[in-house]
Amino acid sequence: MAVDPIQNLFKSRQKKNYDVRKSAVDNRKNLGNDYSENVLRNSTSNYIFRNAMMNDFLVMVQSILSDLIGSVTYLRGFKSYTTKKEDKKFR
Repeated sequence: MAVDPIQNLFKSRQKKNYDVRKSAVDNRKNLGNDYSENVLRNSTSNYIFRNAMMNDFLVMVQSILSDLIGSVTYLRGFKSYTTKKEDKKFR
């Protein structure tokens, strides 16, 4: 029985129950594009995604790239003194 090396790779990406409960009643409009799933898919050729090995690699790179983009958004909110500290939804 071989252990899959990427079995629990994306376990840390699950949403926390507390965060889901806090934002369950929010009624936000104009949220924008959710880039975390499609930034590489939309910007690279479909020919690259035909290869299974490259597809798996790009899925892993996709998560890293979305973290980098998300960190810029976090820093913009961190330096803003008009937003609450725990607020995650801002532009």
